[in-house]
Amino acid sequence: MHDIRRSIRYYVTGNVGILLLTWFLFAIGNAITMPYFSIYLKMLGANSVDIGLAYSIAMIIQLITIIPGGYLTDTIGRRLSIVVGTWLITVTSFLMVIAPNWQLLTVFYAINMAAAFYQPALLAILMDSLPQDKYASGILITSVLPQIPWLILPPLGGFLINKYGLFGIRFAYLISSIISVVVAVIRQFTIKETLGNRVGKVTLRELLYSYNQLTRIADLPGDLLMIYVSALLISIAIMPINTLLPIYVIYKLGLNTVYWGYLVSLSYAAYIVIGIFLTFYVDRYRSKIFVLGTIISAVGSAIGLVKGVYPVVGYLLMLQVGVQLVITAIQSELGSRIGINRRGYGMSLLIVFQLIGQTIGSYLTGEFYRISTESLFLMPLILSLGLIAIHLSRARRNV
Repeated sequence: MHDIRRSIRYYVTGNVGILLLTWFLFAIGNAITMPYFSIYLKMLGANSVDIGLAYSIAMIIQLITIIPGGYLTDTIGRRLSIVVGTWLITVTSFLMVIAPNWQLLTVFYAINMAAAFYQPALLAILMDSLPQDKYASGILITSVLPQIPWLILPPLGGFLINKYGLFGIRFAYLISSIISVVVAVIRQFTIKETLGNRVGKVTLRELLYSYNQLTRIADLPGDLLMIYVSALLISIAIMPINTLLPIYVIYKLGLNTVYWGYLVSLSYAAYIVIGIFLTFYVDRYRSKIFVLGTIISAVGSAIGLVKGVYPVVGYLLMLQVGVQLVITAIQSELGSRIGINRRGYGMSLLIVFQLIGQTIGSYLTGEFYRISTESLFLMPLILSLGLIAIHLSRARRNV
């Protein structure tokens, strides 16, 4: 019992506790808006290709800012990067409430994503604040517990849209923006810096030079490079769910937005229950959760190929769980291999690979969806099988 209490202390106090709280608050706003962003775009006149393009543009813009975001994390520090970035996201969130058409909504969304340049700082400060033997469980628990609002709130967003149409989704985004203000205030007054006296000054030359670090990717050790490539592939695999699955469920299968909200809640319920269970084991079996996650993702994608609502439910549940397990394995492995002084760079590089994957995935999802709706399930199936092959290849080389 004492060991359990001591373990819990790592997750609910200090910076980790603040991240848990603020991610929980962010999840309240995200749960009533994110499942319906594609619907928002469509209501403002976008088609399936436009929707895929909108996501891709936003990912490219965020990619441009994430690279120097890693440099800022290791230079001005984790705290200042997080505080400035959170306030920028808050301001741009209000712009999304008033977008008059899908083109401007895409622009505002892209600016909002660009403001997330501080994501490496979040990952770095989380790693800095956890003991090394708690990396995997710490990442998993800070990914799982803040998602509890997703258990009940997505149907609320669906209800607002179903009853009030465009005004309903704008109102949902307004609620989310107000919550963002609360998060920004909490982070500004509670986050503690973990770099100590190593915080330095930013120079424009070094800021621009941070882009040059991408040329060093080819010099990474082979096994480390494959970790980043795995992050890219799993990011492509998740994009059909994030972009056009709501369109498929609502406009092809005929479910209304409230039922789509229930499906999203159900998928997060499975994700949270499994995540809490695995929290007690991931630190001991960190190397095995990668392959477990890819197998779950592959099976879920195969189930989705069967026509009907229930197979889509299975697909949504299993891909959600599988992808999170893979990401947890990747983040914890990188955290244990990258020193504190280079952690901002290492985590920004991870996010770069993820964003490239999301950009590719968004575009391909939109293009393939025009050809066949089955591509929503075939893409993640093929990519999950590819990840399994990569893992088996690495395992043979290490024998």
